[in-house]
Amino acid sequence: MAQKPDPRLLQTETYPFTLNIDTQFGDMDAYAHLNNLAIAGFYESARARMQLHITGRQDFFKPDSPDKILLIEARLQYLAEGHYPEPVEIRTGIGHIGNSSYRLHQALFQLNRCIGLCEAVMIYTLHGKPTTIPHDIRQQLESQRIVGFESNPVVSG
Repeated sequence: MAQKPDPRLLQTETYPFTLNIDTQFGDMDAYAHLNNLAIAGFYESARARMQLHITGRQDFFKPDSPDKILLIEARLQYLAEGHYPEPVEIRTGIGHIGNSSYRLHQALFQLNRCIGLCEAVMIYTLHGKPTTIPHDIRQQLESQRIVGFESNPVVSG
């Protein structure tokens, strides 16, 4: 059984970063709910946009970029059904910053109601190997922290 989420994670104002996405007809399952794959994609899109915001670089996702931030773990919690055609709002913030990794918390909202949560562990790499997060990126990560909230540290970093 899933642990009851921290009530702060269910509120839009908790998160410093926001991405709004229009749902598509193809995002539905046979029961006319937003399907799990689409929901995972919404979280992924918000993580990618936040990384572009944090790094300030448009080349960050290019294959020849020496440094990358990689997803190493994600845990999704479904709280309520989502439906097409209403748009979704994905809120994202940082819970913990380690040496080479950090923990993101995300909430998926539809019609002003939290319908899901995602906790993701990201790792900073240089030439394919985990390495210390550079000072400038660390400062940007700090600016996206969830105020007054510290999630469990990341074991690897």
